[in-house]
Amino acid sequence: MIGRMTGGLMDEAARLNELLRYAVLDTPPEPNFDRVTSIAATVFDHPICTMAFADSDRHWFKSRYGVQATEMPRKLSFCDCTIRGDDVFVVRDALADSRFIHAPVVESAPYVRFYAGVPLIVSSGAHIGTLCVLDTKPCDFDAWQKRVLLDLACISVELLEARWRQLQLAEDLLKTAHMARHDPLTKLANRRLFNDQMLEALSQVHGEQEAAVLYIDLDHFKPVNDRLGHHVGDILLQQVAERLRANIRSTDKVARIGGDEFAVIQIGAGAQQQAADLAKRLIAALSVPYLLEGQAVVIGASVGVALISEDPSSPQQAYLRADEALYRAKSLGGNTYCFF
Repeated sequence: MIGRMTGGLMDEAARLNELLRYAVLDTPPEPNFDRVTSIAATVFDHPICTMAFADSDRHWFKSRYGVQATEMPRKLSFCDCTIRGDDVFVVRDALADSRFIHAPVVESAPYVRFYAGVPLIVSSGAHIGTLCVLDTKPCDFDAWQKRVLLDLACISVELLEARWRQLQLAEDLLKTAHMARHDPLTKLANRRLFNDQMLEALSQVHGEQEAAVLYIDLDHFKPVNDRLGHHVGDILLQQVAERLRANIRSTDKVARIGGDEFAVIQIGAGAQQQAADLAKRLIAALSVPYLLEGQAVVIGASVGVALISEDPSSPQQAYLRADEALYRAKSLGGNTYCFF
């Protein structure tokens, strides 16, 4: 059981946490829930039905039938009594009940006289809401009607649980898709996503629009990795990724291609000058000492740049050009950049 139980009910903080877990508050109407309130009002022949979820100070209507209001205060409400119990709560005549004679919905529109409600109890045992029918005249509510209302409440909870599972599945699918296209260590795009980003950028190359691909290889990374260990090497790669993010434009794309190799693609007019400026900026940023577990570490970066104008370049061709330029930069001693 989640949370401490008090008088048969989960404590309020735990109850609210359970409600929030379902992510249902203040969401748009949904047909499945609206069908429940419509069926309830029709079967019981009462003009009003609501399916409400109770946060700290209000009952918010996920679905409503025969009423325009979207919520009501918990104070002096019928539903606040319902949510504290386990069974159907019935008020035959509100004007004859001292607890509700001065309730806002009794003293003013819609002038409720009759109420029957049941708590919505989720799998953890939390009472997070109510399903109720109301009328403007006193009414009776027999055992058969109570049983039907309980069944409809169970259906409402099943719909809510199914909705939550769908949300979880969608979230899991998004996470899986993200993981498949991002490097788990640096959270940068991986080669697969970067290839797609390059294809998109290359499709925009026309007229004055050019693309520049920068291939970045860290200088002196292997000695650091060998001397201080792979754990420190991973921390260094994460800090490199942060510096790369901090030094590119919002329209640029950056990725970890593998090992200590990274890539950036730019698109726009004046790509050659933009790429040269970026290469200088990245080399300077990546050469600033890193503090890794109390030790100052200095590395560098070599950059190869390939410019792509109006030709049928593919991502692979762009990689090869930038890689050849990178090889030249490394052969010059590193910590510099070269164009293809």
